Amino acid sequence: MRRNFQEIPGVNRNRKYDKSQETINCIAIDDDNFSLSILDKYCEKLPCICLNSIFDNPLEALNYLKVHQPDLVFLDISMPEISGISIARKLQGKSMVIFTTSHKDFAHEGFDLDAVDFLVKPFDFDRFYQAIAKAREHRDFLRLKAMVEADHEYIIIKEDYQNVKVKLSDILFIEALDNYVKIHTLKKTYLTLKNLKAMANNLNSRNFMRVHKSYIVALDRIDFFSRDQIHINGNVIPIGRTFSKRFKEEISN
Repeated sequence: MRRNFQEIPGVNRNRKYDKSQETINCIAIDDDNFSLSILDKYCEKLPCICLNSIFDNPLEALNYLKVHQPDLVFLDISMPEISGISIARKLQGKSMVIFTTSHKDFAHEGFDLDAVDFLVKPFDFDRFYQAIAKAREHRDFLRLKAMVEADHEYIIIKEDYQNVKVKLSDILFIEALDNYVKIHTLKKTYLTLKNLKAMANNLNSRNFMRVHKSYIVALDRIDFFSRDQIHINGNVIPIGRTFSKRFKEEISN
């Protein structure tokens, strides 16, 4: 059920937030009340965090999320009735997620869902603070990304803990490398943590086409091509069989 803060032993709700900082509104979902109390105490120490609601029943939390859209959700993974992974899938694009769990084995699946961070219990305040710093950075990144990409001339990527603006007209092709993509441009090559499908969704332009399971090319940068290869600025990109027909139709128009 949804818990009142007063029901959790040792939790003090008399907080005073620093109005000069923009607050991250969040909720916590965990079937373990002790874990909820730890999260609440940690949130109380940070003026930039406001823990609005806590839930020890994930189904009640889902009903809450149908009406409210918090900036951030602290989410346990292993819970009865519905897993945190299932809840995170419903939240994609709506709220940031920080997983809190006792099971390290879920880390890979969590990051596949674009979780901001993955806290393995028991975690101390310093580790919690690092996760909140990532959440604030990610929020700023999303805002900047939305502003810049509104004109369809740039994309924003993360590289070496920095937000980098990449001009679409400079991109030659994009290459998938496991969980990363390598963006080849006229000036340099960028490496960012993202999958190729997500990158394709960010390219709001007819100029880009996926021609292979591992490659997206800028059509106006193609020097020449053959039945199964594309040549761009001295680079040879393969054309996948499943992409070949569409590519030839597009390049002929």
